[in-house]
Amino acid sequence: MFEKEPVNKIEWINVDQLNANDYNPNVVLNKELKLLELSILTNGWIQPILINKDFTIIDGYHRNYLSRHSKKLKEKYNNKVPCVVMNLTEAERMLLTIRINRAKGNHIAIKMHDIIKTLIDKHQVSKQHIIDSIGASKQEIDLLYKDGVFDALNIKEHKYSKAWKSPKTI
Repeated sequence: MFEKEPVNKIEWINVDQLNANDYNPNVVLNKELKLLELSILTNGWIQPILINKDFTIIDGYHRNYLSRHSKKLKEKYNNKVPCVVMNLTEAERMLLTIRINRAKGNHIAIKMHDIIKTLIDKHQVSKQHIIDSIGASKQEIDLLYKDGVFDALNIKEHKYSKAWKSPKTI
């Protein structure tokens, strides 16, 4: 029943064989890269890198990047990464890359407040452990932990500026 599912066909491939695609719209900052490295080192590989049959990365560029540049990952995994090899056209690969990145979503501050409150109040997780585990600053955790902070900031009524303009309006 599951034989044809891509996740059922994970192969450990030498990271030096993989090639980046030239269309990935996703950017990960250094702070988040360090968090991704910590996640792999702490919990292991929970998601394979998706590649095409020519070893071009469809999804997982930053996991690939870390596997090439992190001494700890190189040593722990002997320069290998878990991959699922797919057979897609370039158009299908591009669409899949965008779909996966968009499906990951964004963090919503109010939900993050609920999680931080639960971690601290219900599970007695220290603020420092949360800071170390999710790559946040003490100020971020203090703000997210504070009751009523979003009501006080009147976020729902705040008018945010547009981050970019369409080339047609420039």
